[in-house]
Amino acid sequence: MRLILVALGGAILANIIAATFFMAPPDDGARAPVVNWATKRGLDPWIATEEYTAPARALIRNGVLETLYKPWSSFCTPEGHKDLINTVNNYYYRRDAELWSKVNTYGERARAFAIKAWSTSDDNRIERLIDENLGRGYFSLDELQPYARKPLSARNGAPSRSKPCAS
Repeated sequence: MRLILVALGGAILANIIAATFFMAPPDDGARAPVVNWATKRGLDPWIATEEYTAPARALIRNGVLETLYKPWSSFCTPEGHKDLINTVNNYYYRRDAELWSKVNTYGERARAFAIKAWSTSDDNRIERLIDENLGRGYFSLDELQPYARKPLSARNGAPSRSKPCAS
């Protein structure tokens, strides 16, 4: 009897080890459907987080606009220049991160929603003000992180040669 139990235990242990370390689960590329209060009401699954992300986007926009509406001369001080660079980097980081998160969590269908969420009139104003500051030479693309540099370089042609803070 003891021999049978040892053999049975060994077989179970061997199956657990084989399943854990040597057998990969089948990957058919399909995602398990997301189920939350939004999908139960027939809405897209990412709507469930909008209660938190929409106010966060608004706070980010307000902070960016507050910085960009400062007098341009404030961007000539080391602190002001650093604040401008950090603001531009943070704005594009948040946009990029939300797009990446929505697509990786909910799939490609969420991409259009994330793009639209960051395409408000305030976002258009922010992009215009960033483009103006870049065009006037208050910062350069080289000072930005890649996630901020990429959309700006796509919208702006040649870098500015003017140095408004040089005088």
